Amino acid sequence: MSPAKIEGAVIDVCERCSKFGTKVSGPQLAYTPIKKTIKISELANLDLILIPEYGRLISKVRESKGLTRYDFAKRINEKESVVKRLEDQEFEPNEEMVKRIEDSLDIRLRERYEGVVLRQSEKKRVDLTAGDIVEAS
Repeated sequence: MSPAKIEGAVIDVCERCSKFGTKVSGPQLAYTPIKKTIKISELANLDLILIPEYGRLISKVRESKGLTRYDFAKRINEKESVVKRLEDQEFEPNEEMVKRIEDSLDIRLRERYEGVVLRQSEKKRVDLTAGDIVEAS
């Protein structure tokens, strides 16, 4: 068996079948996955976590502003059922939704997590992969 390029793909074929393509010699191209890197500036929001009683706070502030669930849902561009599930804490909102809720009600739903602190040196750029962050946790 020897490697041959047949119709754009490099495969191992026998000598008889290698005539249907071109023989490939030398080192093969190796697959190297691209590492997803996160800039330090993007890590600023990673130390923010959702407060434990976010549903109760949303409900309380919404009612104090005189908004119904329907009105509030229209304000944050969501369905009324989503607002109900949020207030009942049946699911956690994503970062985008948290931002819309915070802006709409003038509240903070996230607090700083006092866990691992990452520092960036002044001269050296630090690129972190998602695996680095998981290891730090």
